[in-house]
Amino acid sequence: MRKTKIVCTLGPSTNEFDEIVKLLRSGMNVARLNMSHGDLASHQMTLDLVKKARKELGIPCSIMVDTCGPELRIGNFENHKILLNKGDKFIFTTRDVLGTKEVVSCKYPALLSFLKPHQKMYANNGLIEFNIVEITSTDIVCKVVVGGELSDHKSISIPRIRLPLPFINEKDEKNIEFAAKNDVEYISASFVSRAEDVLEMKECIKKYGGRQEIISKIESVDGIKNLDSIIDVSDGIMVARGDMGTEIPIEQIPAVQKNMIQKCISMGKKVIVATEMLESMIYKRRPTRAETTDVAQAIYDKSGATMLSGETASGAFPFEAAATMARIAVATEKIINYDAEFLASYKSSHENLNAISYSACATSRAVGAKAIVCYTDKGKTANMISRFRPKAPIIAITHDEFTFNKLSLSWGVVPIIVKEQKTLEDMLSIANKVAKELKIANENDKIIVTLGIPTSEKGTTNAVHIFEIK
Repeated sequence: MRKTKIVCTLGPSTNEFDEIVKLLRSGMNVARLNMSHGDLASHQMTLDLVKKARKELGIPCSIMVDTCGPELRIGNFENHKILLNKGDKFIFTTRDVLGTKEVVSCKYPALLSFLKPHQKMYANNGLIEFNIVEITSTDIVCKVVVGGELSDHKSISIPRIRLPLPFINEKDEKNIEFAAKNDVEYISASFVSRAEDVLEMKECIKKYGGRQEIISKIESVDGIKNLDSIIDVSDGIMVARGDMGTEIPIEQIPAVQKNMIQKCISMGKKVIVATEMLESMIYKRRPTRAETTDVAQAIYDKSGATMLSGETASGAFPFEAAATMARIAVATEKIINYDAEFLASYKSSHENLNAISYSACATSRAVGAKAIVCYTDKGKTANMISRFRPKAPIIAITHDEFTFNKLSLSWGVVPIIVKEQKTLEDMLSIANKVAKELKIANENDKIIVTLGIPTSEKGTTNAVHIFEIK
């Protein structure tokens, strides 16, 4: 049973009902909608199909709305994409033009005052590199240093330049309203650089009556510098290695990634590793050995999830990419001794629940339990147990559909939705039934059950039971 979750970005290759069903069956746990591409009408159609697919299959799946954030994006090209070669002259202009192989619009006039000749610019997650040659009243004239394919709406970045852009612009406020109205489970916030950005987004979510959890994307030097305070106010972190790779020396990314994962686990927060994980599968049926190792390393480091972007959004082999990532995860997890290492992640916070969660994991290891079954209303107990990365699968039983889908992002958690149980006997009976139906435990095997006593009080997980399967 796979513990590491898979986030799949939806796009032209995967925005039909049958394709979404196939992705779910290939291993998708979270469907990501990248709001930097498409419009609200198209995203609404895709979102509705995800909800329909997960309901018909009875498979939990979170929906994540990814904001644009304070970033710069180019306009459209005549043929939607171009190929730039090393040495080409290329212009980014504030004029309203349809892009060609020579020029593309970037409608942010204030950018011109921040740039000067000989600075570096990057596009498409840092894959294309430019050297600025000249700045005019409307144009940034560049020479291509590293070429590649550039398509509509791709982002551009200038390392270590902080532009005076609002964290939540008009478009992102509409995206947040969209997420709240559709009751999606997560918002991934792009270009978070400080804790105040997250707090601002929380207020915006509250304004529209939403209950989304926030996954903060760390993509800049400021975000890395303020990591602890950002994690503290976020529900999780995304290690967004694309733009990060243009902000810091690329050789530092592995250490930064490892540090982010460890801090998130220590603080009981979700963590996703993203960008170019199986990039070659956009065009090829098999990944490179280096990509396979990259995914495995994130799992060795106990990342809660790994993410596919273009591989599933626009690639030629989206289902193969999801299935390949799932296979790598399962194979890697088999050789990790989780029980030998989980104590290292213990850190006191939310003290009572932490103690119960820790005890459940320790007791599970001590008695050789086949599963940890937790009853949860909002998902907090399941997430706190998940933080200790136990060997035993975590079965989260809830009566709340939102929680059921939300927990599909939590490491090691298998969400189950049942009617609300009122008595201890009924709750233990359901735990017994679920463990057997999932083929996790057989008669006379032990499971650990966490719940609250009295059972009528919500949010009071305070008991750990050693239960023998009947």
